[in-house]
Amino acid sequence: MKKKLFISVTLSILNIICFGQTTIQTNSLNYDPDKMKIIPDKVFEMGIPLLFIFLLLNTIVAILKSRAENQLKLRMVDKGVSEETLIKIFKESNAIARLQPLKWFLFTLATGVSLLIIHFNQNYLLKHSGYFAVGIILLFLSAAFLIYYNVLKKKI
Repeated sequence: MKKKLFISVTLSILNIICFGQTTIQTNSLNYDPDKMKIIPDKVFEMGIPLLFIFLLLNTIVAILKSRAENQLKLRMVDKGVSEETLIKIFKESNAIARLQPLKWFLFTLATGVSLLIIHFNQNYLLKHSGYFAVGIILLFLSAAFLIYYNVLKKKI
């Protein structure tokens, strides 16, 4: 029941965003790229450095986590812990590691679809705040991570 409701709401939102109010700009002489921006400059001024910081910290945490897990495994093997116990302890990390490609696939798919929707509705978006386009991107990314979370919850 929840899946059908989620799918119908998602399709309704996509229908409104994609086909809601698309208009073609007939007079291109009035186009000013500095005034008519779909995504404001402040988003890039703040977002890109934050993205680099996030990626750097994520890489550092992943490396440290991997090293700590390897050291823990070696210590547990040295202590003589049974194989069944090791499997139970590290089952969650193995499931997360196996689903990493799915997470990044969903992330790039959501970003690509949101950018396509923004591109095809740029005339409509020029009449509204630039943060509306950012909201579309964040909406699709959050839906992608929700899907990933549900898949991960079923696997663990």
